[in-house]
Amino acid sequence: MTLSELKRSVREQQTAATIISDGCRDYVVEIQHASGAGILRDRKGRTLRFPSLAEAKRAMQRVAVADISLSVRIAADEACAGPSASEAQFATLQLVRH
Repeated sequence: MTLSELKRSVREQQTAATIISDGCRDYVVEIQHASGAGILRDRKGRTLRFPSLAEAKRAMQRVAVADISLSVRIAADEACAGPSASEAQFATLQLVRH
């Protein structure tokens, strides 16, 4: 889904966005709506990446996504949450909900 497709989707159905960071690089956005979920892509079909949380959040607000959350991977050496240190644990924070 591209930003222009997302803008149309928001008008037609309830849509939520999760901004995802694993702590190493930039931010990607997963879009959830009634017909499924997927990563936001550019016009060439590549994963759309944002250099900062602020830019990702602004992009979602520009297309009027009402439910935006942040999901961040917690390194195993920083927080032990699970039976195995190799498990990928994520913490989620609600950023915007209208």
